[in-house]
Parts: sequence; C-alpha cells; structure tokens
Amino acid sequence: GLLYKIIWLIALFALLLSGCRGSTPKTEFYTLNSIRNTQMDAKPISAGQPLSIGVGPVTIPQMLDRPQIVSRTGPYTLQIDEFHRWAGRLNEDFARVLAENISLMLATEQVDVYPWDANFKPRYQVILDVQRFEGRLNQKDVFLEVFWKVIDPQKRTTLLIKRSAIKESLIATDYETLIATKSRAIAELSKIITKEINSL
Repeated sequence: GLLYKIIWLIALFALLLSGCRGSTPKTEFYTLNSIRNTQMDAKPISAGQPLSIGVGPVTIPQMLDRPQIVSRTGPYTLQIDEFHRWAGRLNEDFARVLAENISLMLATEQVDVYPWDANFKPRYQVILDVQRFEGRLNQKDVFLEVFWKVIDPQKRTTLLIKRSAIKESLIATDYETLIATKSRAIAELSKIITKEINSL
C-alpha cells in the first residue's frame, strides 16, 4: 500500500545519499608550522637583553584569503582546491608561526600576535603586507614576497621598511610537502626580520 511505497522511497533515498557521500573525496586540513616543530636550526640569533615584540597585523591578497588552498597554475590562472583547506585563517596562521619563530630566534617569550592585550607594550611591532605566497604541486619552488616594517608603537615612529622576496626549493608531490615548504619560507623571513630587529 501507500505506507510500503513511502518506506521504499525513503530507503531508496538513503541508499542514493550514502552512495553520493561515498564518492566525495575526504577533505584534508593543513596548518603552517614553526621551527619549533621541524628540524630547522632554532639557535638564538640574539644573546642580549630579551625584547618585547608584537607581530601583526598581517595582510594577505584577497585571492588567498579563503579556506581553500590556492595554487597558481599559470600567469593568469589559479586553482582553488575544495578538498585541501587551511585549518584556520591563513593570515592568522602566518602571524602565529612568524611570532613563534621570532620568539625562538631572539630567545624571548615577550612576543605576541596582533591584536594583543592592552597590558602588552611591545618595544617593536612588525607589520606585514604579503604580496605573494604561492607554490603548486610538482613545481620546484615556493615564492614568498612581503613588504614589512618595524615600528615603535609607543612613539608611533617607523624604524625600518623592507621588502623581502624568498624562494624555497622543493618538488612538492603532495600538499603536506607543499605546506612544509611554505613554512620554511616563513622561517627564512623570520631570520631576516630578527637580524634586522637585532641590529636596531
């Protein structure tokens, strides 16, 4: 009767739904990593008095500011991968890793990420504008290009303005290797920034 048909239709719908779910690739989530969690050299650059440093804000191009990992496939084309995503916001992840690297390299725990608590009064603040942060599978390089400046937030004066262009070489055949290479590029940027801060 009618009840039998309804039950049959519900069962058929459930079967079709489970079939659709089974054919959908599993979504993988990724996060950038600091030198603390890698084999990279983490020996402090500075042996002087610990500094207090604020990192951020970090701005990134709008085309990269999305949950999906974006790769450049040509001069005018991008690939947005629905099934390989950032675990959080890319600009926040970038700032977090940079701050942790700077903390390790300058041997200071007085490093915080923007926006910080009102009680934190950093001696230096690093503001970053990422122009390019890209790489793709089966390509030999990851590129990171950043305009950044160091300011004295208490006096509201600019102490330093720089542009850093970094290329990290590694043939990435999977997304995990690609993200690891991007983390290495941030580590290299961290070294440049800490050396400049140390010279101040």
